Amino acid sequence: MNRAPRVTFARDAVVATAVLAGLYLLGYGIQFQPLQIPTYLLIVGFDLIEVTVGSAGANYDVLFAAYIVGLGVLSAAVAHAVRATSCKTDLPQWRLGAAGALAIVGTISLLFGIRILLVSTQRTPVLVTGAAGIALLALAGWLSGLYRIEFGAPQ
Repeated sequence: MNRAPRVTFARDAVVATAVLAGLYLLGYGIQFQPLQIPTYLLIVGFDLIEVTVGSAGANYDVLFAAYIVGLGVLSAAVAHAVRATSCKTDLPQWRLGAAGALAIVGTISLLFGIRILLVSTQRTPVLVTGAAGIALLALAGWLSGLYRIEFGAPQ
């Protein structure tokens, strides 16, 4: 039995979870507001789940950690789908897990922007979350090898 797909999925999940945890901690470690947007988006995503299923109460920290791990597993599924359709084989293996995590946060950002657009007349949050979502999806696309950016003169 071939164990490589399970090992690859597990590695992608670990990398994606680490990237998501890093994005969450980035908002607390660096007091530069544009870098705090992913932290805010992760918290908003969890808050929407809380609204749906009920307050986490005293278990907030444990359930938030489970939420980050769950997003990491979802990111690994995205990475697995990209890997299955990609022709590139020369990419470092960790990049697809990181790309999956950034794609998930970018999608959360765009969905949050759409939600604000539908229920409010405020345009600034829509522009900020839309720009953040597009930037995160573009970074995910670059990490996954969907396109390349060449710096310097071609060789």
